[in-house]
Amino acid sequence: MYLSEHVEVHNKPKSAVEIRRILERCVRKPLGKAKLASVTRQDISKLHRSMRRTPRQANHVLAIISKAFNLAEIWGLRPEHSNPVRLVKRYKENERDRFLSGDELQRLGKTLELAEKEGLPWIIKASPENRKHLRHDIEKRRTPVNPMALYCLKLLLYTGARLMEIASLEWKHVDFEEGAIALPSKKGDGRKPHPVSGNVLDILSDIPRLDGSPYVLARINDPTRHITKELVENAWQRVRHHADIPDVRIHDLRHTVGTFAAQSGSNAFLISHLLRHRNVTITNRYVNHDAHPIRVLSETVGERIEAGLKGGG
Repeated sequence: MYLSEHVEVHNKPKSAVEIRRILERCVRKPLGKAKLASVTRQDISKLHRSMRRTPRQANHVLAIISKAFNLAEIWGLRPEHSNPVRLVKRYKENERDRFLSGDELQRLGKTLELAEKEGLPWIIKASPENRKHLRHDIEKRRTPVNPMALYCLKLLLYTGARLMEIASLEWKHVDFEEGAIALPSKKGDGRKPHPVSGNVLDILSDIPRLDGSPYVLARINDPTRHITKELVENAWQRVRHHADIPDVRIHDLRHTVGTFAAQSGSNAFLISHLLRHRNVTITNRYVNHDAHPIRVLSETVGERIEAGLKGGG
């Protein structure tokens, strides 16, 4: 019932697939044969402990089970306040807080420029004995990087947006006159105008418009569709390797924007709006929704990233 009456109705298709996978893989075997009314807190705690080596997934499983049991109460299948997940302590999760330093940002800037103008050197994975078959002219051991993927990476770095928010951006979402692009006000919401820095508008101005395509970052061989997540991630693998930042994920570009915003002296309320976090219910009471302070913050972050990419600190 949880899957058919709730997940399939209220969750996104991708989330629904993941929830179904987790239930099948982690929950059905230890709990699937138990009667609903007989499941106890001890049963849930035992399941949670069995997953202690993967604390993040263990906590995610708890959240899914808890939602299912809450719905069971609503549907009259269990007594009220009988959710067996209640009081089961979650594991502490090590939050990743990776952002680019000044030196790393400078190396990234040089790499992006090289990728755009000349392409990037090959990542040589062949064993030493097999390398004799490679080109002897090292300068020819380079290949171009998809230009739309490079534009995407630059936009991610300057906006702090999520990958698919930029990859699926359409020209109708761009307002050069107002200096804004339409982005979800929070993850999963519809798009609304969001102030951006002049750097973002400059990048957008450089992107060629492909005939018949509504997308800013259209596929070169099929302009009716936007570039894929996989294309950008593959490009990033090459870029981060050459820039010597092998542990930096694409999402860490978003962390970099947030960190720079905090270091610029901005308060948490403005930063939550800059990055469009979900937990803005309380801060909405205090933040002025006028675009001006967000634009100032975007410009400040944009200027610092621009300086870093050029090696100016």
